[in-house]
Amino acid sequence: MKKLINISYILMLVLLVSSCVDDYMDANPPRAKDGPFFNLTASGDVLETPADGNFLGADQILTLTLNVIDCQGGIDSVGFTMSDTTIGAPVVDQSSLNAVKGAIQGQVIVNYTTPGELDSEIDLDIDVTLYDGQPTIDWYGREVEYRKSSTETYTVTLVVCTSTGLAGTYSSMANGFFGDGAGGTDGSYSDLATTITITEVRPGLYEIDDMSFGLYPELYGDTAPTGQVSLCGTDISDRGDTDQYGDPFTITGTLNQDGSVDLTWNNENWGDRGTVVLTPQ
Repeated sequence: MKKLINISYILMLVLLVSSCVDDYMDANPPRAKDGPFFNLTASGDVLETPADGNFLGADQILTLTLNVIDCQGGIDSVGFTMSDTTIGAPVVDQSSLNAVKGAIQGQVIVNYTTPGELDSEIDLDIDVTLYDGQPTIDWYGREVEYRKSSTETYTVTLVVCTSTGLAGTYSSMANGFFGDGAGGTDGSYSDLATTITITEVRPGLYEIDDMSFGLYPELYGDTAPTGQVSLCGTDISDRGDTDQYGDPFTITGTLNQDGSVDLTWNNENWGDRGTVVLTPQ
């Protein structure tokens, strides 16, 4: 009798353990594989400056390469999110994706072409998301989503102008008028000679060491106001800089084929103004 009781007890224990294992398996489906891990590198027309970041002009191409270091669920697809949705989106180079689809490592190429015209600078964040190929499974009547993704962000500034050739040191000759303090004129000056240095911040953007082209330091004995101008093709325009007194300056001009520069400038509040010829030294 005692032997029968022991056998019954062992059978019940086996059934109980089996039941627990089934419950555990029901509640704990197989563990998903690790998600993708990759980094981005940029090439194409992008202008990279250590201090100011990445820049692209109108109708130019940015090529982003996804360097996939590890994707245990197999490389599957790429998606994008743009911080500005009005200026297009990148496109996957399908041949590069097909070549590594299902692999755990490889490279995928995407290309982004900027609009043909840009009215103003745009700071753009491009979120690039890589998805793996882990399938959804049916686990005891319950769907389990295994697909994983990871995202890297590339930041670029779309700029109106990316022309080069304005940087240098120039001999400046200016003629113009003293301001009356209210936007008008109060006397003239002529043949004002000085030296002007223009430094490239990046292609299309330049800093002038004296927006008064000698008037402030030479005739007023004041500090020269610095400012920035844009170069689009051969056209030069100001970027809305002000002097040390808060007066706005307008500057327009042309970079000539021989390297000389013709400019017109105006201190709108005070009234100082002039026409300038810059000759490369």
